[in-house]
Amino acid sequence: MNNTLIPKTLLVIRNDRLGDFLLAWPAFALLRSALPETTIEALVPNYTAPLAAICPSIDQVLLEPAGDSGIRKYHALRRVVRDSGAQWALVFATRLPLALALWGAGIPRRLAPATKVDQLFYTDRLLQRRSRSIKPEWAYNVDLARHALTLWRCPVPDLSGPPYLRFDPGLVQTRRDAFLLGQRITGHPKLVFLHPGDGGSAENWPPEAYAYFANRLLEDPRVLLVVTSGPGEERVAEQVLKGLGDRARARARLYPSTEGIVRFAEHVAFADLWISGSTGPLHLAGALNRPTVAFYPRRHSGRALRWETINEEKNRLAFEVAPGESGRTGLDRAARLIRERFLPSSGP
Repeated sequence: MNNTLIPKTLLVIRNDRLGDFLLAWPAFALLRSALPETTIEALVPNYTAPLAAICPSIDQVLLEPAGDSGIRKYHALRRVVRDSGAQWALVFATRLPLALALWGAGIPRRLAPATKVDQLFYTDRLLQRRSRSIKPEWAYNVDLARHALTLWRCPVPDLSGPPYLRFDPGLVQTRRDAFLLGQRITGHPKLVFLHPGDGGSAENWPPEAYAYFANRLLEDPRVLLVVTSGPGEERVAEQVLKGLGDRARARARLYPSTEGIVRFAEHVAFADLWISGSTGPLHLAGALNRPTVAFYPRRHSGRALRWETINEEKNRLAFEVAPGESGRTGLDRAARLIRERFLPSSGP
């Protein structure tokens, strides 16, 4: 493609939480499809770097310097982006220290959503008003990528569908077989992953509510419940397991993530169903196009539409829960709808 406006090196930045980063993957995929000869670099924190390294749309990973947000952090970040050699920086969610570092590094063109004082330090801006939450976060990200392609006078391809993260099927089967063997699970159960932790990102049910809900799911003898936890969430997962009845507990297992985010993702890839609140691992399951059930808070900025997962629509089921709401009527209804949608009876 002989278009001198298209950057040879593009720096993309979504350097916040795990879920936020994964919701940028459709935009990354669009850019990759439109710019096959461009080197796409991604600036990410240590936490999401292992996933960035296996993202099919990213060529090179740049690590955001750790530490405080003071002047030393600014200079370290400025050096990283300056050394990237990028002609353009595409920032999906800006913060003032980042805007200053990109400006100070001399990146020639810098595109970001038009946000407060930050926009003064970008050469190009797109007014999005994300706080209105009138479309999914992933769609706002795709809109920004499309705007960049328009600026470069580059044809805008159709957006590819999920999954946006794939593992070799043989590897996934190997991980599943090893998990079943290690957990002494026999037969061919439906592996329902339940993640009661929230990483502090949204309102969530208390452990006793998750335990009641899990007991209802385990009324189906085909279900084997896998209660997962990230670092620092182990106690919550254990509380859920302790709240199960004796017969239900026999068909439940704990799976703490202790081997890194990529190995955790390889396990999520063989889940028959993923259930959690609005948290990063939910969006990991969505990127893998696993069937997901999500519980969202009812506050405007956190609702289901804004933080919709990126799996196929047929694989998504969402509920909105008011802060502290865990009444049995709502839990019973959720369990019933989940069984109807994802665990239907095979009988007549």
